[in-house]
Amino acid sequence: MQSDSLPGPRSSAETSTRAEVQGGIAIFLAMAYIMVIEPAVLSGRAVGMANGMPEGAAFTATCIAAAIACILMGCVGRLPIAAAPYMGENIFFATALIPAAAAAGYTEPWRAALGTTLLAALLLLAISLTGMRRLLAQAIPPSLVSAIISGIGLFLAFLGLKAAGAVVASPGTLVGFTPHPLSPDLVVATMGLIATIALYARGFKSAVVVGIALTFSLGLLARESMPFVPDAIAHSQSVASSVTMTGLATPQSILALPPSPAPLFLGLDWSALFDPSLFLGAIVLLFMILFDATGTLVAVTGAIASHGNAEPSDGGRNDLDPRFQRGLLADALGSVAAPLVGTSSVGAFMESAVAAPIGARRGLCAIVVGVCFLLALPFAPIIQSFGSYPPATAPALLFISALLLAFVKRVPWDDATESIPALAVIAGVPLTFSIAHGIAFGFLLWPVMKLAAGRGREAGWLSWGLALIAGASLCLR
Repeated sequence: MQSDSLPGPRSSAETSTRAEVQGGIAIFLAMAYIMVIEPAVLSGRAVGMANGMPEGAAFTATCIAAAIACILMGCVGRLPIAAAPYMGENIFFATALIPAAAAAGYTEPWRAALGTTLLAALLLLAISLTGMRRLLAQAIPPSLVSAIISGIGLFLAFLGLKAAGAVVASPGTLVGFTPHPLSPDLVVATMGLIATIALYARGFKSAVVVGIALTFSLGLLARESMPFVPDAIAHSQSVASSVTMTGLATPQSILALPPSPAPLFLGLDWSALFDPSLFLGAIVLLFMILFDATGTLVAVTGAIASHGNAEPSDGGRNDLDPRFQRGLLADALGSVAAPLVGTSSVGAFMESAVAAPIGARRGLCAIVVGVCFLLALPFAPIIQSFGSYPPATAPALLFISALLLAFVKRVPWDDATESIPALAVIAGVPLTFSIAHGIAFGFLLWPVMKLAAGRGREAGWLSWGLALIAGASLCLR
């Protein structure tokens, strides 16, 4: 029997093919920024930790992995929900999995990180097939889930400020404000951020990707206008040393054959799947995918229901809906495919909610998104040029960080047993430059705080198990 929490594919909410196609295009425009940001993150350039992973191949792998995940969501899940590599998980890949593999002695640690990602995805698929996914999701305190998302948001904000040139290294204070506040990099990024926010506030769903293109264009304009400004400005240190003048790559063509994915396709180190020293990273990544994807599917299916002939989802009854269960399976299958193609884990995107008001209700919408990712491949010269200019991606990082930081309001700050572990996560992720460390702080503190407050019964055996694993990981690093 079809649950009334989500309109079924044959309900009165079923819409025309035209609405499905329009919804798919709208979703693609809203999430197309991932094609620019993902390769920069995977290669380590966006986080200042170059790792040897080829950025061109990562672009192709990103598009192919997103296409596979979207088509799976449309064909298996039959949901109008798009999936692609996740922000947060890709940061974890670059700043935690790769360094862990390097510390374990792998000569090409990014290949081992892909192996660790596959292990996490296989575990996700297993628990999705057995029904354990819901049990595990309910075992982690909601406050820590919100804290992890918020901590990643704060981390992205730091990376965005760094990409804009606002935050620089400082010997005395570790980080500080740039000595060149009038640098073209910072001016261009600030203008791009203002434009992105203005577009989004006016209901422009593709505000992020348009903001990237606009910021890149402003950078080109700033560079080309330098011959017409006074020499005192054009030859100043803040201008001469800027990325706008030294690193902005103009696309040589509009269309071209996309970079070969060969270096990444099936390029993972299979031995990493059986390396105990990398198991902790796989477990942490598993929980990150688990909560991101499950939470997003609940939220987006709720948005679909609220625009159909049903009551909005209550966030729990979706588990009874056959399409929701199939969505979990499609999400897990996409996550398995991603590291095989050569990218970090994928999952359902919150931007999929933009198709609900248009009337998209069926899996055809997600298939259209997948086709759009494939059609974007020949435009690699333009898209890669956007990614090569950090100030162009800075507004997107800052904007996405604001959306993620909104979860901080879900933390019960008036309960110290919840707020202190949450704070440890939120502050620990950016300040240690490690998502894994920040999460470990929270998993370790949460049951300890409950026990100290005389509320030890609130911490189950799984919480203590995670605390032991987290404590061991911190001591062994």
